[in-house]
Amino acid sequence: MARSASRRILIAGLGASGLAAARLAVREGARLVLTDQRPEEELADVISGLDGIDATYFGGHPFESLDRIDLVVVSPGMPADAPLLIEARRRGIAVLPEVEFAWRSRREAPLAAVTGSNGKSTVTTLIAAMLNAAGIQAAAGGNLGTPASELVLRDDWDAWVLEISSFQAELIDQMAPHAAVFLNLSEDHLERHPGLEAYRAAKLRLFARQSADDTAVLNLDDPRIAGAGVPGRTVTFSVTKRADAWLDGTTLRLGDQELLSEDELKLRGRHNVANALAATLAAAALGADVQAIAGALRRFEGLPHRHVTVVETCGVRWVDDSKATNVGAARAALGGYPAGSVHLILGGLGKGQDFSALAPEVRRASRRVYLIGRDAAVIAAALDGAAPLEMCGTLAEAVARARKRAVSGETVLLAPACASFDQFSGYAERGDVFARLAREGGGPCR
Repeated sequence: MARSASRRILIAGLGASGLAAARLAVREGARLVLTDQRPEEELADVISGLDGIDATYFGGHPFESLDRIDLVVVSPGMPADAPLLIEARRRGIAVLPEVEFAWRSRREAPLAAVTGSNGKSTVTTLIAAMLNAAGIQAAAGGNLGTPASELVLRDDWDAWVLEISSFQAELIDQMAPHAAVFLNLSEDHLERHPGLEAYRAAKLRLFARQSADDTAVLNLDDPRIAGAGVPGRTVTFSVTKRADAWLDGTTLRLGDQELLSEDELKLRGRHNVANALAATLAAAALGADVQAIAGALRRFEGLPHRHVTVVETCGVRWVDDSKATNVGAARAALGGYPAGSVHLILGGLGKGQDFSALAPEVRRASRRVYLIGRDAAVIAAALDGAAPLEMCGTLAEAVARARKRAVSGETVLLAPACASFDQFSGYAERGDVFARLAREGGGPCR
């Protein structure tokens, strides 16, 4: 497109989204300047297939990379207050997150964008499934996995659904989704954002450029979200009271129209009912009909490492919710279980969270808590007295101890409320290890 022709674009950060943005910029006729913290030897193969490169700066982001630059495109790993971006703004150079750079190439296509602390990937995938069931060819990506720029390069869809993290949202300038969803808010990423209000404000930038013709989907059960002043047409979802999409006892409804019963959902837990209702409103805003929405809800089995039963042995369910990497997600995971029925595995990198917020739900739902990882002692101090606690160190030890104690009718739940990088490459590896350990522990039932 003409908008990038003859321009010099700086791509700051050469992860998956940065590389996709670079390919998109080249397709549109731009020249590239590339920067990354990693050394050149790690990136030579990564950039070998890129055309249109004028200059590269590896091992950091020097200010000289901004010389004669028309636009900076930022990967999510670089914070809004990075010195390079501050200097770019001082020079009057526009700074865009990769998702908005991509959106400007397909701004005419209907877009649903999803943010929140927990459930974003599930809802993003579910909205796309609902749209496809309605005959609207939809693609899903963003923070979910496939960069937005990569979706634009593929160009094989009519509508798109993007998961948007706070790291991506905080730099949004003009991006205006047709439907924007704010699922929930809990402490997370406070190592990057100075506090919960700043984290909330970053996410709300997703809604700032919406018009009255666009739809803002808000969680009526979270007053920090329901009361947000946004310019779009507001619709709400709730699992506790009547809303535009709501749980009427045991029935999911879109207004007065019945969708399906809660028991028909393959997704378990009230937090997933909320996710289903949020997805319903966004899909409806982009044109999906009730029958298509209900059918997609019945078929959707969820995503890996998001509250998935990996095995049931001797009447004990083993549930992998490794993606529950913050307190809010772990609290939501516990919410659907009977009192005193859960053997909970917690721990990892705590990210500066207040774990005392978990105490009421731990006290109600947990029979015993098994603590692992670097910040186990911090969690133990916050949960003292809420349930019996065991310091286990490793996931393997926690699984072994839980196996000895859990009896039929109980659940062993991995919902760590923490990042995994102290012991694993990511939440996926942590969940895979948990699933393997759970399945390997078969033996005679007690």
